[in-house]
Amino acid sequence: MTRRTRQIVASVLIPFALLLGLLSWGVASPPGASPDEDYHMGSIWCAAGPVDGRCEMGATEKERVLPADVVDAAACFAFDSGQSASCPLDESSLKSSTRGNWVDNGYPPVFYGAMSVFVTDDMSVSVVLMRSVNALLYVSMLTLLFFLLPLRLRPPLVWGALIGMIPLGVFIIPSVNPSAWAVLQATGLWLAVWGFFRQTDARKWGLAAMSVALMVMGAGARSDAAAYGVLAVLVGVVLGYRRDRRFLIELALPVVLIAIAASLFLTSGQSGVLTADTERTQSVFALLVTNVQQLPQLWIGAFGFWGLGWFDTPMPALVWVTSASLFAAVAFWGLRRMKWRKVLALGAVSLALVVVPLYILVREGILVGQGVQPRYIYPLLVMFAGVSLIGLRRLSLGLSRTQLAVVVIALAVTNSLALHTNMRRYITGLDSSAINLDRDAEWWWNSPLSPMVMWVVGSLAFAVAVIALAWVSAARDSAARAEAIAAL
Repeated sequence: MTRRTRQIVASVLIPFALLLGLLSWGVASPPGASPDEDYHMGSIWCAAGPVDGRCEMGATEKERVLPADVVDAAACFAFDSGQSASCPLDESSLKSSTRGNWVDNGYPPVFYGAMSVFVTDDMSVSVVLMRSVNALLYVSMLTLLFFLLPLRLRPPLVWGALIGMIPLGVFIIPSVNPSAWAVLQATGLWLAVWGFFRQTDARKWGLAAMSVALMVMGAGARSDAAAYGVLAVLVGVVLGYRRDRRFLIELALPVVLIAIAASLFLTSGQSGVLTADTERTQSVFALLVTNVQQLPQLWIGAFGFWGLGWFDTPMPALVWVTSASLFAAVAFWGLRRMKWRKVLALGAVSLALVVVPLYILVREGILVGQGVQPRYIYPLLVMFAGVSLIGLRRLSLGLSRTQLAVVVIALAVTNSLALHTNMRRYITGLDSSAINLDRDAEWWWNSPLSPMVMWVVGSLAFAVAVIALAWVSAARDSAARAEAIAAL
């Protein structure tokens, strides 16, 4: 493969195939399917303030009157895996709701404000638009970041995003859940900051602009993402540290980023998590000991050990075992290259993976499985994956062709199986186990594409993305070896 061909594959085929794979996940579930989506939909519809027919003032300050189908989108199927999404929805009436960000300002306003641009008179069209936009934002921003970064920083970006993506990542990224932007921030912000300290040409300022954009998006979507954003900035500073005066001047960017995170964090009602007090039924020590023993459940929950949606879509064991094993294997492979900066960065992220959930659990007086969800700490897992791969400069991570083939097969198979399971849950409910998704379908979009066609397209698109990535990686390694031999 010529270098020109590799560039075309890397810049066109891989992003397009990945986008198509994410878009298939975006239509694999009905409106209301992601966790607390009724809350997030109501918050989006009311983000622009009172609008006749969209978001009207209710009888009390904490009530808003919304389209009934927005309020009741998930009412009939949430928590019931045997129930399909064939819910009778009232598309013409309005209904009062107290589920939204207007009640306590629990979330920063940026995500809801941006998504409100895509609100239309048709709830389903609006949701599909928002999911598609978030999938496009994820792929386009990471593609841009890929070409702005130095060559040796690209492998942690690509593989760090992919190895932990299934199934929670592919489900939450093309959604109307603010966690979509938190995942994007965790994937790219620390690398954008690190790259800013390393680049010297115009790409340096492109990375500075991306750093600001990623911080605003993440911290503007969730307050915990503001805290994770600060961690990502500190990781980037540690990795980009240099002993010169210019480095001190360039520290102005991290200061600005941290100021953005702090300001958005303080505008959110979730900032009270640092100070609020809760009555406990167990001693702090007993809670700590119990939760430490059960904490890995939260980590592997992101790989499908916990169900998707309202925890009502259990994944087959083949999905979460394979996905978690692949994540652990590739991350462990990355530990073969360790320097003091990587040790500090990886140690900080690892500590956050332990301390953040334990603090919330003990503070609230609850146990793993109550309150804290895997998606809350999923951005930290994404960051951990990327940081663990620092030092593996080849796009192939130094994996052999056989190892790359195993990674590709694992990603493609688990994505296809998870997508099929997720679609089955909403099309008929999981009380049906037919492979053919078109059979006895009770719910599907008003679309010319049948469920089976969409599943095949989504499965193949994601498989093409990872196969093309492995192909480009192996070809680059072969070309590098040939050049090295020729230089002897």
